Order: sequence, then C-alpha cells, then structure tokens
Amino acid sequence: MSQQQNAPGPSRPSPFATAGQRPASSPPRPANSPAPAAPPGQRVGGLPRFGPNKTHWRIVPVTDSVVRFDLRGLGDPFHRLLGKPLDVRLADAEAAIKAIETGGEYLNDLEMLLETAWQEYNLHGAVLLYPWRKELPQVMVGRVVTGDDTDDEEYEDDKPAAPVFLRALDMRLVMNILARTRSNILLSRAPLGLEYQYLGQSLLTDDPRLVMLARATGCIEEPLMR
Repeated sequence: MSQQQNAPGPSRPSPFATAGQRPASSPPRPANSPAPAAPPGQRVGGLPRFGPNKTHWRIVPVTDSVVRFDLRGLGDPFHRLLGKPLDVRLADAEAAIKAIETGGEYLNDLEMLLETAWQEYNLHGAVLLYPWRKELPQVMVGRVVTGDDTDDEEYEDDKPAAPVFLRALDMRLVMNILARTRSNILLSRAPLGLEYQYLGQSLLTDDPRLVMLARATGCIEEPLMR
C-alpha cells in the first residue's frame, strides 16, 4: 500500500525575522512609494497626531547683572555730547536719530567724539547682545509669560535669583554700542553705523565687560516687575 504524501503548502514568513531582514514573501517597497499610514493614535514623524505639544520657556541668568542700551529717554545728543544749543524737539529718540541721519555741521564732531570714546573703552573681541522684548523682565524673575495674565505661571522650586537689571545712561557708550552692533554681534573693530537700523535698536547683554563699562560711565537700576 503506497503512502500518500501531502503536497507542501505555501511558505509563511517567520514571525521571528531578525531586524533588517525582510521576509521572502514580502516584496520590497519601491523607493518612490509613499510610506504606509500610521495606525490611529500613533505619532507621525515624531509629532503628536493632533499637533505639537505646548512648551514653556524661561531665561535662567548666568550672571548677576544685565544691562540695556537704548537711546529713548536720553535727550538731545548734540546738546549733551557737543554742548550745542538745546533743541527740545530732539528729546524724542526718533527725531534725534533722524537729525543724525540728515547730517549737518555737527555730524563730523559727533563722529570724532564717538571714535575717541570707543578707543578709551579698550574693548576687544566680540560681544553677544539680545534684542529687547517687553516680556523679558517678567521672564527673568521666573514667570512664564503666555500672553494671558490668567494663565501665567511661576517656577518656585528651582527659580534662581533675578539679576540686577541696569539701563546705561552715558550717551557716548550707548551710541557706540548701538551703532556698532550688527545682527546682535558687537565687534570691537566694527565701524560706526549712524542710521536708524542701528541707532533705533534696543539691546541688552550680560557680558561683564559691557556691564562694567555701564557702571563706570553711569547707569540706573530698573525694577523687574512681576
């Protein structure tokens, strides 16, 4: 009596295929074909399915002092620096910058005075500055500014001590810093840029060299309001 042999059935891919090994029965996916859709509830491309998570940010000061450079509120530059007749219209920083851009008989004297002061500061290398934002004083004291006062939060467990926040008052120093800063970088060899795009900036830094110069030439402490 002959034995009946069963015909071999279709081979099945092993469920224990090693990583990087493609089962023989699975054809390779063409390079230009779209990736298979992820099952519901899973992340796609590293992001949640229904949008990115909300994140909070804060500034943790690495030094104990921060200084701000801004022409607003410093008055008539020609009167203060060159002893020229006072022009009350130049109390406004926008008008003062426009007068500097226009030039005139006082501009050469102003440039010479700024260049002389810059040499006296003996500053070398580069300094990183940051654009001023109205939320910064609150962030520096550990408050998370969300735009809605009812939703603002505060860090209490590891909140560091707030830095001393200074405002530079010496117009020679302020104008030199603003006029020589390009894209938030101040280089010691940068030329003066007496245009609004530079003089209209409002910048701050914790670089100890500029903090020392601000203290030496005159500054005030501004409160960090909550």
